[in-house]
Amino acid sequence: MAPKKKLVLKEESESGSGSGSDLTIVETFVGAGGAHLGFAKAGFKSLLVNDIDKDTIATLLQNKAVQEGGYLLCPIEDITAEMLTEKIGDKKVDVLFGGIVCKGFSLAGVRNPFDIRNYLYKHQLRLVELLKPRVSVIENVTAIKNMFLYENCDETLKTFEDYTKLSDANKVFNGEKSSKRKNGESYDDLSVAINKNKKEMETLLKNIEKYKYSVLDDIKKMYEGLGYRFHEKILQTDKYGGYTNRKRIIMVAVRNDIVKEYVYPAELESVGKTLNDALHLIDYAGVNNPLVDEDNKPMNHNKKTVDRFKLIPEGNNIADVVDELPEELKISAFYSRGNTQRLNRNLPAPTLVPGHSNFPIHPWEHRSITVREAAVVTGFPLDYKFSGSHTSRCIQIGNAVPVHLSYHIAMSIKKLLE
Repeated sequence: MAPKKKLVLKEESESGSGSGSDLTIVETFVGAGGAHLGFAKAGFKSLLVNDIDKDTIATLLQNKAVQEGGYLLCPIEDITAEMLTEKIGDKKVDVLFGGIVCKGFSLAGVRNPFDIRNYLYKHQLRLVELLKPRVSVIENVTAIKNMFLYENCDETLKTFEDYTKLSDANKVFNGEKSSKRKNGESYDDLSVAINKNKKEMETLLKNIEKYKYSVLDDIKKMYEGLGYRFHEKILQTDKYGGYTNRKRIIMVAVRNDIVKEYVYPAELESVGKTLNDALHLIDYAGVNNPLVDEDNKPMNHNKKTVDRFKLIPEGNNIADVVDELPEELKISAFYSRGNTQRLNRNLPAPTLVPGHSNFPIHPWEHRSITVREAAVVTGFPLDYKFSGSHTSRCIQIGNAVPVHLSYHIAMSIKKLLE
């Protein structure tokens, strides 16, 4: 994995910043800027951000979170030492933060062990080797702790091809199955085909068991090989002043020449913020009036969907009441997440993963919560604007590191470095 060329950085002492007192940060997978805002609030100066999604960069530019020229719009795999030098020159980097794409690790995903996105952490570590930040942070879903991948060799590559064909076939079958389920048609033949493919996929993986390794162990080993001390801990956002109970694993690697030991931020003594607290921050009559705030416009649900929403009690999802629904409103309990879950105003919001381009149901109104409401739950300012289609804006918020959590992580790193 060793790169052919490295950046030449200014000399710096363990306690010195190299160029004044500002602490600096470079971010990959920056998204809509959840972590970016948290670190900015803690006093970190952004040198460069990177993302593959043009809508996220447009969001950052629209909110003046980054300046023109302060970003790289490209896959992380394409970032070279020359590109970094052109953007940041010989400036020292205090923190490299990456909320690496987690779809392959998430329990909400397919967890295909050969999903190429699973291996993007290797490119994050490649940038660590290039930039030599004093601290490197990787944020991800907690399921990464139990994720296993496979070494790259001829045997695993062949298995990859066969496994992917079966996985892709099952995606098609599942789509057809979903359509038939909605139409009340039989789909037994599809279930048989899907299960047959799953068994073949399991057999394929068993045959390459000897090449299997833990992602988390590999990340730790790579950091240690680069001269960093590795830490990892699961943090829950509502323990740090947030309005969501979203949990994330926060990996912090500290360069060996830093004498002080890193300490994760302590949970706040006075917690207990709820979804209701977040919703009451929103200025529905003013700046967030749906007539002027595009991000606060409710979705235009059809009558059947609204009638179904009306029958889901607060804090429940459709799986809890599906047997009690009138026949014309029944859908499979399979649709028990996302927009068929009514939120509880008296609890922190769960992880906001948009389903079918919309978020869960409002606690007392018969609609999905808006982009703005989801954004406030995640910690974004009331006047923060999101770029792109409705689907894109939902995804940006669903993928964002909660601002409250990132701020406390930033402050813990600040204590280490100052």
